[in-house]
Order: sequence, then structure tokens, then C-alpha cells
Amino acid sequence: MTSVLENARAVPVPRRRPDALAELARLAALAEFARSSAPSLMHHAILAGTSPATVAAAAKVDVAEAHVRWHAWAETAVSLDEYLRVHTAFADAVIAHHEAFEDEL
Repeated sequence: MTSVLENARAVPVPRRRPDALAELARLAALAEFARSSAPSLMHHAILAGTSPATVAAAAKVDVAEAHVRWHAWAETAVSLDEYLRVHTAFADAVIAHHEAFEDEL
């Protein structure tokens, strides 16, 4: 019996409601910050030479979703030259992924 008690986990102390709500609010704010910051970080990573596939993997999305998120931010945030450079990189990666998928069929 003693060994069972020694190996037992402690029962977590229930959180007070205001603490749980405050933590939920902090997490929501962090998620919003990450969502709004990711396209800019994707943009700079691709301009620095990182592949769109690697950027998308870091963001935990596929290349097409990364492209959509980046586009929504970039169409009003960057110069036309930068937009076209990053858009082309994303488009090439999406096409390559599609062609690889077709080859598997």
C-alpha cells in the first residue's frame, strides 16, 4: 500500500474562476498575436531564402494555407517587388506539391 501512495500523482488544486478566465484571456491574446505576426515572419523568412515548405512547416500549416495567410497580409503591407518575389516562391511550391501529388496517382 505504501508503494502505491508513493507513486500516486497529486490531485490538482482546482483553479479559481478568475484565474482560469485570466489565463484563457492571455492565451487568446497570444494566439491572436501569433496569427497576426506569422505572415510577416513568413515573408521575411522567404526573402531570406527559406523555402515556402519549410516556412509552412514551421507555422504548422500546409504551403497553400501559408500562402493564403501571407497574401491576406502582404497585399497592403509590402512593395510590389517584394510581393511578387514571395508570391512566386509560394506559387512555385504549391505547383511542385500538386505535381508530386499527381505523380503519386
